[in-house]
Amino acid sequence: MAALFLSYSREDVERVQPLATALEREGHSAWWDRHISGGQEFAGAIEQALASADVVIVCWSQSSIRSDWVRDEAAAGRDSGSLVPVTLDGCPPPLGFRQYHTIDLSGWNGRPRSRALRPLKAAIAEKASGAVPHARPAEALPIRQRRSSFEVGRWSIAAAAVLVLIFGGIFLYPRIWTGTDRITPRVAIGQFELVSADLPRALPDMLGQEILAAFGAENAVAVVSAGDGTAGLSAPFVMDGGVSRLGDAVRFTVNLKNRKSGVLLWSDAYEHEAADVVAARQAAVGASQVVRCGLWGASSYKGRMSDQALSLYFKWCNEHWGGSATQAAELDAARRVTVAVPDFSFGWSALALAAVPLAAGKSGEAMQLRNEGMAAARKSMQLDRQNPEGYMAIAGLLPLNRYAEREALLKKAISVRPTECGCERQAYGDFLASVGRMEEAVGQYEQARAMRPLAPFSNLRFAQSLYVVGRNDEADRILTETLTLWPDATSLRLLKMKSALWTHRYDEAITLLQAADLPLTSVQRNTLTAAFQALKSPNAALRAKSVADLESFAVDPRYNDRLVVGTLAALGARVAALKAATNLVRTRGLFDTEVLFEPNLAAAREEPGYAQLVRQLGLTNYWRGARNAPDICRDSARPSFCTFA
Repeated sequence: MAALFLSYSREDVERVQPLATALEREGHSAWWDRHISGGQEFAGAIEQALASADVVIVCWSQSSIRSDWVRDEAAAGRDSGSLVPVTLDGCPPPLGFRQYHTIDLSGWNGRPRSRALRPLKAAIAEKASGAVPHARPAEALPIRQRRSSFEVGRWSIAAAAVLVLIFGGIFLYPRIWTGTDRITPRVAIGQFELVSADLPRALPDMLGQEILAAFGAENAVAVVSAGDGTAGLSAPFVMDGGVSRLGDAVRFTVNLKNRKSGVLLWSDAYEHEAADVVAARQAAVGASQVVRCGLWGASSYKGRMSDQALSLYFKWCNEHWGGSATQAAELDAARRVTVAVPDFSFGWSALALAAVPLAAGKSGEAMQLRNEGMAAARKSMQLDRQNPEGYMAIAGLLPLNRYAEREALLKKAISVRPTECGCERQAYGDFLASVGRMEEAVGQYEQARAMRPLAPFSNLRFAQSLYVVGRNDEADRILTETLTLWPDATSLRLLKMKSALWTHRYDEAITLLQAADLPLTSVQRNTLTAAFQALKSPNAALRAKSVADLESFAVDPRYNDRLVVGTLAALGARVAALKAATNLVRTRGLFDTEVLFEPNLAAAREEPGYAQLVRQLGLTNYWRGARNAPDICRDSARPSFCTFA
């Protein structure tokens, strides 16, 4: 993971924000500030951030080429050898910087997984690894005149806009009913056309078959082939689209239409480099998640929902599952749904779920969003007590150390209407893992995976839980199968590398570390490689050197993570591992408490600091009150602090 510095003009903030979000999702830490050109008082913070950055990304535009701040920051990146320039609008860099290859992002659609970001991700990996870049001729980029895209306003503006929508919603979203009955969650797979003749003729049919498979057997949304006689013709919705060539890439376009009205409710395009079954399957997984979300939620509505309102709900599902350009975009999409259909429970729970990641901070803005999310969740439950998303949202908005309340809410979510995605099972599995009840978590993750058998994250969490409970062969099989479908998924590859701590396949981890596109700095790559080599060796001096290097990572929030904690523990440095775990939980919050229950931490649990840490986190009181001891207190080698169990 690299430390990134984003240099840009204040006028471009709405284009830079989704870029920062996309890069952070890759595991990088991105330093950027909306008021970077606001005055001299920021000079100290900027200089410090520039000095510690592995990569300086300069965002050239018609505005930034006139900014003295941006030019100075670009010069600092150039002089340190960390400069990676991009252009946001096709504008060429100013004189003095045109000899450097500039990555064109003017056609980027704001999606984190867009193919347009691949050159930037590769450049970051190259700079962070310390590799010498290949010589590339400078390219004079054409100046393009582009229409300005829709920009998400600041929160104060957004709040005012919501009031306008509430009072004017009836005019913005007229209720034009398309039917007399509530929505039936059944969709037919229609015709996919081959738009480009140079592509394999079987590709469209392959996409349709992969969509059928992606829905899974355990699913509340029924999916049938359009050719399945009466069943296909009676489905009120149909998915179709096409496959076309886009430069060197292949574009899979998927649409959802109301069969009766013919209205296009949702459409998206998925770009891939290869025209093969893996590309078709990845596009199918992405499309099926959005369609399942929309039809399942809308089918709960007891009234008649217009095509316009249903399309708005699909837009929220697309933001939620398709990788929103910004977290604010998902929130705004949910707000529009509540305005269009104010008595739709799942519209309110969508708003509550969208507020969860934004309400995690301690700022006044985060508090305001937390209150909005809580109110929306309660509204959703008031409208429909069987809506599991409302209970899940409140569990996510509560402070994480209120274990008993959160568990009760998550168990309630499971007891009502099952979700189409298994998300309530996934959420409860995450909770159980965070309190040390991994054996139970395995069962929840397995049920969640049954709902989305091809999705990377559901397989990731299931495989990781299997490793922790010692079922390595099963975990290896699932991880290998998932990597076959998602070979570029960073989280899956990092888990494969970390699994060496449990399987002792250290050479495999060392090989994985050599991949240049992993979001690791050269220092991280070299330190981890040395650590896995030390784990192979009985040389005490080699191990001591690795422990010392990893201890420096443990005190740096940019580099400290679960892999550092687990590797220190595997090297036998149990005190150092415990300190790293303590630092991790303090800086990242209780989301990372499950690292305390991984097998490598067994020896560290006898340290006095371990019992003190779980007590400070409130876990001891939870275990005692809930009468549910963690797995580590149920075997013969249980730690001394388990007397309460």
